[in-house]
Amino acid sequence: MKLERERLKGLISAVLSQAGQVPKMKLAKLILLAEIEYYKKAGKSITGLYFLRLTYGPVIAFFDEALNEGIDILWTKETSDVHESGRQGKQYSYRCINKDTVPPVSTPHAELWSEVQETITSVVYKYGGMTGMELSNISHKLPAWRYSEPNEPIYVSELAIDTEEKYFAMLDIVEEMEEMEDDSLEEKLFRTLQNT
Repeated sequence: MKLERERLKGLISAVLSQAGQVPKMKLAKLILLAEIEYYKKAGKSITGLYFLRLTYGPVIAFFDEALNEGIDILWTKETSDVHESGRQGKQYSYRCINKDTVPPVSTPHAELWSEVQETITSVVYKYGGMTGMELSNISHKLPAWRYSEPNEPIYVSELAIDTEEKYFAMLDIVEEMEEMEDDSLEEKLFRTLQNT
């Protein structure tokens, strides 16, 4: 998991270098959307990590840990008070320390980094003007989030399915595989999902 967590820190740095100062919830959603968009293009995850079903939508595993590990090394953490829509409390936001020293997301081939960069640029351009709550509402429309249990792991391959029809078709295939006496297909599917 060490390599995957390093990839996550590289992804966070890359998003922050393009988006500027970003509140924590919004950052989590931009990471989600970058993973989904990249999966749709490349057929694999940027980080190799799964997501967890949380109240405000799917959040990548080890997100808080990666954020804490990068403070004052890769990004700064700022705290502000929130007084909006009956909600009060603290809000944390992050800013890349030096855009010129953003570590690349570890990939087996250097040419993949340009694909990741293109994806991040696209996601920040498309969603960067939205609030964390608006992005959370988008994530609540994903069938994999809607039909999973709290704290359940969800793989990016599941999150990339954007219609209920396709999502339930995938679940039917999984169910059929579970009923088969030959477990090789089921094992292959779950290995594939775990690698995304």
